Amino acid sequence: MAIESGPTSNADGLKTALDIVVAPRDALERLRVHATWGWAILIVMVVYALASWAMAPALVHATQVDWPNVVAKTPSIAAEPIAQQQAKLDLTLKIVGFSWVITPIIVLFGVFLQALIMTICNMAGRGTAPFRRLWAVAVNIGIPLIALNGVVVAIIVLVRGSQSFNSAVELQTVMPSLGYLVPMSSLKLHTFLTFFNPFTLWGTGLIIAAMAIVAGVSRLWAWLTGLIWLLINAGLVALLAR
Repeated sequence: MAIESGPTSNADGLKTALDIVVAPRDALERLRVHATWGWAILIVMVVYALASWAMAPALVHATQVDWPNVVAKTPSIAAEPIAQQQAKLDLTLKIVGFSWVITPIIVLFGVFLQALIMTICNMAGRGTAPFRRLWAVAVNIGIPLIALNGVVVAIIVLVRGSQSFNSAVELQTVMPSLGYLVPMSSLKLHTFLTFFNPFTLWGTGLIIAAMAIVAGVSRLWAWLTGLIWLLINAGLVALLAR
């Protein structure tokens, strides 16, 4: 799979990556012709890794404070001696502190899932875009959807202070979302609705536009693609909530 194409692909790829935020229609029209994604994947991975690194202290603190709840909900850990529980906590905190290292894997999984959903809907809606073009679209959409989203969350976390979070779930609620409408006691529904925030809705709009412009599907299938992506991802986030 080529990262860029064409003699001026490097400049075009960077312009497309920036335009997906400020001039999305121009970027999508360009992606319909040239599937450029090298600059975009670099931007998403670096920015999201830095944002995750900035939030690591808050996640470590939240994990430590929430540890008694984890022990109470896990009989196998609760039955262990205190020293063994402490050793397990120490290991967990080390892993959490360096969790930002695996952000490239998270990015690749998220982009692949989006491209796969778009490809399936492209086939069902009789679209014309091959997987490599939809992959390029998904990577570029990742700039607002993943990178900018992460930056805003990191800023909110830093402003509030890492000591103000008492669980990992609380970190997920700092971004304004529909999750505010449901109490945290209804964990699954609350977490499902937290995925509906300004950046995921922005990403959904870009997916809808991409399916119409790049894939050439009908308006109905473009909207269905966006909604299916949104619901599947919100469902996965809720499924992983503990």
